[in-house]
Amino acid sequence: MGFLDKVKDTASKAAEKVQQAAETGQEKLEEQKTKKKVGDLKEALGSIVYAQRTGAAPENAEADITRIVQEIQAAEVQLAAAADESSSSSVATDGPAATDPTA
Repeated sequence: MGFLDKVKDTASKAAEKVQQAAETGQEKLEEQKTKKKVGDLKEALGSIVYAQRTGAAPENAEADITRIVQEIQAAEVQLAAAADESSSSSVATDGPAATDPTA
């Protein structure tokens, strides 16, 4: 293998690592956004429940509660799926590197 081939190979590997880092960063950003959304929804849910308990709830409080709970559940499913995908992809990418004697 010539010197230029080695340089190209190294550059290619570096580009792959940068791409993986960018994808990981984007996934983390989306995860944080979803977690913030869940927190905001729980805060809204708490406000409605408090209003119910103090007698100041709007007429559509039950419908709002149902909608918010469904949104929270959907976001939690999305977070769990992302976590499963992340753990399975890290095993797929980290597994062979751990056994590769050249790494």
